Amino acid sequence: MKIIVNHFLDPRITLTPNAGASDKSWVWVAFDFADGVELVESTFAIRFKTPEQAQEFEKEFKAGQADMTTLLAGADAAPAESADADDLSKAVDSLAVKEEDKKEEDKKEEA
Repeated sequence: MKIIVNHFLDPRITLTPNAGASDKSWVWVAFDFADGVELVESTFAIRFKTPEQAQEFEKEFKAGQADMTTLLAGADAAPAESADADDLSKAVDSLAVKEEDKKEEDKKEEA
């Protein structure tokens, strides 16, 4: 089992109908990570049984690109009003186990 396609849905990728083929196939070029660390620009093609399946693929592909555009724009960043979460994070960071409490726990475990 080998991963064939492993790339980001970069918003710059253009999904185009396969030249000379029916309305059931798509072609696109992307930087592929399927072979591990090496970055390779590859051309991909996919063909479906029905035009409806091909259209559904295009819809989901473009939805993924829209999500990636949002991520790249930083719109997924925490809003400024997340002070409650920041306060909670600081409170958790300030928690510590006192040495005395630890010794008492060790005694309980020994008994």
